[in-house]
Amino acid sequence: MNSLNKSNGHCKSLIIDDDPGCRRILFRMLKKYPEVNVIGEAENINSALSLFKSEEPDSVFLDIKLKNENGFDLVSQIPEETRLIFVSGYDKYALKAFEMNAFDYIKKPFDAVRLDQTVQKLISDFKLHNENKGHNGNGHNGNGKLGFNNSNSPIISLYDEDDDEIAEEKEIELVRRTHSGNKILEYDDRIFITTDNICRFLKISQILCITAEKDYTYIVTPGGKKFLVLKSMAEWEERLTPKHFVRIHRSTIVNLEYVEKIERWFNYSYQVFVHEIPEPFPMSRRYSTRLKERFK
Repeated sequence: MNSLNKSNGHCKSLIIDDDPGCRRILFRMLKKYPEVNVIGEAENINSALSLFKSEEPDSVFLDIKLKNENGFDLVSQIPEETRLIFVSGYDKYALKAFEMNAFDYIKKPFDAVRLDQTVQKLISDFKLHNENKGHNGNGHNGNGKLGFNNSNSPIISLYDEDDDEIAEEKEIELVRRTHSGNKILEYDDRIFITTDNICRFLKISQILCITAEKDYTYIVTPGGKKFLVLKSMAEWEERLTPKHFVRIHRSTIVNLEYVEKIERWFNYSYQVFVHEIPEPFPMSRRYSTRLKERFK
């Protein structure tokens, strides 16, 4: 990575995460965006503050659960105009993150589509900010909480291009295992989802059914509302409480509380009628057998 001048128009970003695998993956993913320049990384708050003083980043990708520290504790020590993009393997911190004026909140493991939404929003916001400032390219205006200097010291490369490559697929799989978030979602829990660039909380109890859509899934709620999310059927099946949710087809999970009736269909299969869903869902023989076994 080359040293960048403060007036080059790039959004300077800092990665703060105590997991080196997560830092490496996020760095590789952000390299795809020429408008975003990752100027450094840190594994704890002290290291992050040093980089803030020397490099004056415009945005920060901040992990919340740091080793023996809480990422939220950094917020009061950095300039207010810094765009805070929180990253976490858990939904439970999302509300507090947005109360602290988060620019965005991203779940681990990192998803390319979800990250792209955040980065595009970041790029647009940075460009708009520069336009409003008259393209003066001066970065922070000195009103932040730190007394920054204007050093143009070279930025040390995070990862040399000639370093031995670690297969990205293996790194991603490692993070998936580390941050899989296998906690069962209870019926009165809420989940944090982002659809159409809008962040919201959704009650598990409001889910009528979940249907597959290629690499995505649709969450269907009362009133015919549908939310497209990047989560597989297998992930949903793993995390939703089996007391209320059952998979009836490779492409359908239903909430038993909203099932109105089940009728026999042809070839020993069934049709499942769900409240407010106009057309019944097919239930294959294999899944009907599993359902019967559960309720014996």
